[in-house]
Amino acid sequence: MNVRVGRLRPLPVIGAIAALVLALLVAVVESGKSFGRTQAEVWRLNWGFDAPEPERLERIVAWPGRDYAQYVIARYGEDAVRELLAMSDWEGAGAASGRVAALVQAFMEDLMAWYPEDRENIARQFERHPPVFDGQSRWFVKEEPDGDRLIAILNPGLRTLYVLESYR
Repeated sequence: MNVRVGRLRPLPVIGAIAALVLALLVAVVESGKSFGRTQAEVWRLNWGFDAPEPERLERIVAWPGRDYAQYVIARYGEDAVRELLAMSDWEGAGAASGRVAALVQAFMEDLMAWYPEDRENIARQFERHPPVFDGQSRWFVKEEPDGDRLIAILNPGLRTLYVLESYR
């Protein structure tokens, strides 16, 4: 009986393959974690906006990808609204309601310019789900030099936070 003895693979090659497989597994696990982040975690990471987790989140319009934009409505319980109101970033909406309305209108117009194929849907969604604010409401804007922007409007009476966000 003839027995052929082949060359054994050197251990460094096997080690390199094992290291590559391990690196791929870690990358898959870590990317899964980043996709599993909650909206509040994303706001905290991207904007330093330390909002509590909403009880309910409704994504009104959203465009994922490089030029990301979204409008969401977050509903909160009473304790979470008190926590939001305790934040120092807010401005009162009462005297500035015209400014808040102008910010919302400008955001909507930007969306229509960026996504012209969705103009009708954008208008329809803002008509169905307008940000509702009154004299008790609070708001703030965070803007980056590159054009990224977050507009947050809190209506404590409705226990609702409206967030308009874009990355350009």
